[in-house]
Order: sequence, then C-alpha cells, then structure tokens
Amino acid sequence: MEKLLLLMPSFMEYEKSLQDQLGKKYEVTLLNCDQYDKVILEEYKKCSKFRWILRKFFSVIKEHDQERAEAKYLMQTLEKINTTKNYYSVVFCINGSFLSDKFYQVVKKKNPQARFIYYAWDDVKNLIKQSHIKFFDERFAYNISECKKYNFSYCPMFVQNETVGHDSKDLYDILFIGSAHSDRQKIANELYSKYGKEYRLFIYLYDPTHTNGQFCHDQPLTYEKYIAYMRKSKILMDIPQSTQEGPTTRSFDALLTKTKVVTVNPFIKEYPIYSDNILIVDRNNIVIDDAFIEKPYVETGYQALTIPEWLKKFDL
Repeated sequence: MEKLLLLMPSFMEYEKSLQDQLGKKYEVTLLNCDQYDKVILEEYKKCSKFRWILRKFFSVIKEHDQERAEAKYLMQTLEKINTTKNYYSVVFCINGSFLSDKFYQVVKKKNPQARFIYYAWDDVKNLIKQSHIKFFDERFAYNISECKKYNFSYCPMFVQNETVGHDSKDLYDILFIGSAHSDRQKIANELYSKYGKEYRLFIYLYDPTHTNGQFCHDQPLTYEKYIAYMRKSKILMDIPQSTQEGPTTRSFDALLTKTKVVTVNPFIKEYPIYSDNILIVDRNNIVIDDAFIEKPYVETGYQALTIPEWLKKFDL
C-alpha cells in the first residue's frame, strides 16, 4: 500500500474523516500542522515596534522572523513523520502555514518522487505566511478570487456527511454556532437583544479560554450535534472572520440539512452555492427580514461534495 503524508489542522474531526477515507487507499500519516500555532504566534509577536515596521515594509524580514519562530518546533514535527528515503508517494497539505519551510525542505528532499498537493481551506492572504506553498506542484484553493490571483485550481470544501434532510418541525428560528473569535460574542449579544423575544434562538460559542461570556462554552459541539441542531432550525447564522472572503463550511453543511443561511459575507454571490436560500446582511447592522425567516426552503439541486467526491478532484 502506498504511503501518504497528510498535513492539516485539527478542526471538528475533519482530519479524522479525511484520514479514514484516504486510509482505504493509502497508509496515512496524519500530522496536525497547527499543533504549535499559539506558541509560534506568541514567539513571532515578541519584537519591538521598530521591528514590526520593518516587517511591514520588507517581506524578507517578515519571512525570516516567521521561519525563526516556527523552526523552534522543527524537530518535534519531524519526529512525528517517517523520514525514510522515498517513504511517501503523496504529501497532501491543507493550509500548513505553521510548519517551517525547513520542514518542507526536509520532506521534499526525502521524497523527491512524491506528489506534493496543496489545498487552502482558508484565505491564503490570512495565513501567517505563504512561503511554504512554493514546495507544492499541485495547488488548489476554496477561494475563487485567490485561485485567479495565484493561479490555483478551484475546489470547494467537502462535507463530512451525506444529505440528511430537515426535521418536520423546527425547534429554533435562528441558529448561531461557532468559535468565539473576533466579534462573534458582540454579534451574539446583539442578535439576542434584537430578536430574543420575537424568535427562538440557539447560540453556542466555543471559547476554550473562559466561559464567562454569555453563550460561551469550554467544549465545542461535535459535528453530529451541530448537524442535528441545523436540521431543526429555520436559518443558520454565518459569521466568518471579518477578513475572510471564501464561504465557510456552514454554507455547504446547510445543503445537507436544507437550512437557510444568513451571512455577512458579500462575496458568497460569486460562488455556485449562492441561491434564494441565502440572505446577505451588513455585519455592523444585522437585520434579518421576517419574510426570509418564514419562507420555505427552495430546492436548488446544488450538492455539496462528499469526501470521496472531493478527493477525486485531486485524483486521490
């Protein structure tokens, strides 16, 4: 059986689902490429104001500091993979920006005949660095505009489930589930204040650092529970990070449960997933049309990619 090195973040067990499917064809080594992300970011931020200014104007300085912060964990990451000569026939990376370029150099040198496939499931511009992408010959991304900019191939995200349909009776009108990053806590409070008495809301924000904020929990929902809540909700709130352009996985998961989506992402109009089931609102003044909440879901014929279908895009 051929060997495959899978480098990707740990997120809602997407990595396990992908490993299981790839495991039907390959012997898979899975490495969480974001394992040291927090300490790397802390290390990178330890610099003077003058150094920050230099990073802004000189990319070579920025890349040097990024590599220095990440290289501290080079040995720990190399110990988690097999470094035997020509061991892997495929190196498949998702994001991967918290692994040092030296790591990729070693893997590339050890596996000169391997296919090196890259996929960005976040906006490339928002990654801590982009220099590692040069080690990959086949490059894909979920963001259409960045595919044009960087000459990548477009491939939407996969979903972990088959179509499950919607429950016959809704328990909630507005569903908001996500990590408590950026301004999500603020938006959650505003939603509750504006619509809490009029509509049935379910808000669940994952915050591993504390549970003091309203709606915050120290454990994330499982993917199964997340899907179960979507099946019994009229609309799903989609609040990506403010700098994100590509559509989040929620828009694709909503196809599985036939749930309408309210999003603050205006770029979603550019994607084949966009339909009358999606309402775009202003992030700074979210107004949800009553008629949109009450109108029935419209069958569009759009289908999200299952994992086997998604892997075919990469010939894996």
